[in-house]
Amino acid sequence: MTRDNLRPAFQGASLTVLTLFGGLLLGTAVGFWVFESLPGHSVVSPSALHISLAALPAFLGFLGGSAVWGWWMGRLAGSAEPRRMAVAGMLGFAPITLVLGIGLSAVEPFVVEHIGALFPIHRIFTLLFVPSAFLISGLSAWAIGLGLRNAALAQNLLWRVGGAAALAFLVVNLVMEFSGWVVGGPNAAERYTMLTVMFLSNLGAALAGGSVLGVAVTPRGQLTQMASRLPA
Repeated sequence: MTRDNLRPAFQGASLTVLTLFGGLLLGTAVGFWVFESLPGHSVVSPSALHISLAALPAFLGFLGGSAVWGWWMGRLAGSAEPRRMAVAGMLGFAPITLVLGIGLSAVEPFVVEHIGALFPIHRIFTLLFVPSAFLISGLSAWAIGLGLRNAALAQNLLWRVGGAAALAFLVVNLVMEFSGWVVGGPNAAERYTMLTVMFLSNLGAALAGGSVLGVAVTPRGQLTQMASRLPA
């Protein structure tokens, strides 16, 4: 990476973490406060109303963070359409994340019961979540490219950003595993192993994918990719 790319790489990585992680964490914190403040709430058997009211701030933080992320990426790219980029951020990140989150939660019992007898849980975790990191990061970046009205850039971002995020997720996951943080291993529940590994692996994916995206969407990065597609 050249010196000219260091600044957009740092901006892309930091903005991705601050907006996407920050929006989700802030929304979750507000949702938890709302849940605890509601009269008659119960952690053991919460009602549908309590769950809905607590989930609303988390969802709004989720959407708001992805909108700010898209807006900032538009600024980094020099876009004159901030509203379009905010919508691109929301539509790129939120739907695929929700679909995969719900889908993985739905198939988890089947996977643990049937496939867990054939493969260790930590291997199943890796096989499920590395592709998920690719899809979330790649499709989110693809939407940013479309928001910039550059279909060729969007296609390029899908593979580059998705690949960087998936690789980073895999590396962090394996480092945690070799350090004794094995999903489904001894004392995993007491140490919240799965949540810890997932958080750190997703953080690594966000940093890697965000840095690649930051470099690629700058005017210089877009021109470089356009030049690479021109016939010799």
